[in-house]
Amino acid sequence: MRTLLVFVIALIVASGCDHGLVPPERDAVGAVRGTITYTGAWPSPDSLFDLRFVGMRFIPQDTSDFLQLNRMVISPGLRRNVEQDTFFIGDIDEGVLVYNGIAEKFGPGILDWRPAALYEGGDGTIQIREGEVVTIDLYVDFSTRPPFPPASAR
Repeated sequence: MRTLLVFVIALIVASGCDHGLVPPERDAVGAVRGTITYTGAWPSPDSLFDLRFVGMRFIPQDTSDFLQLNRMVISPGLRRNVEQDTFFIGDIDEGVLVYNGIAEKFGPGILDWRPAALYEGGDGTIQIREGEVVTIDLYVDFSTRPPFPPASAR
């Protein structure tokens, strides 16, 4: 009788499991690969704290919008004092990135970021599609930076 009870409990527990510890299916994702070419004199090390590709699903109105990290795609830090660099960001949810470029951190504050260059290919947007890798080229000229906030945000 005791063996039958253990067997019945084991059967009930086993029937409640579906696939064990299988991760949930992932939403549709794609990736971005980019090449950055730099011209102009690099900022001094004490005024260039970080450099990254940033793709946003919105057009920022001011620097406080940079706190919307869940609506951004951000590369790892980029190399400095080089003529060219590359980046790759995988596992990006499908959709459109509407404001894209290279961001530079110019001071120690959390909001001390500004665009160093904007992506100008096509209409400046990047369409992320399932299973696709979008390849882009960006050009940073440290002698001229894009205005911020962008004209379409005013």
